[in-house]
Amino acid sequence: MVNFAKAIAAPTTLGELPGFHQGYIDKALEAAKNPQLAMKLKNMPVPLSASLVDEYLEPILRAAVTGDFSLIKLIP
Repeated sequence: MVNFAKAIAAPTTLGELPGFHQGYIDKALEAAKNPQLAMKLKNMPVPLSASLVDEYLEPILRAAVTGDFSLIKLIP
């Protein structure tokens, strides 16, 4: 999919989107830690707590910004 998107000159990362800035990542992480979302985090295929958001979700978002999939940590 990434190669196809590049072939048609479409953005392949969040960082390539016009108007995107790092503040969106911080805002998404803050929202994910909201106690009102705790039930949604627990019902994910791999349950997450707010304390695990930075450890697992942040690298996924950073990878989406840069396109560097090696940043993504696997959940044991």
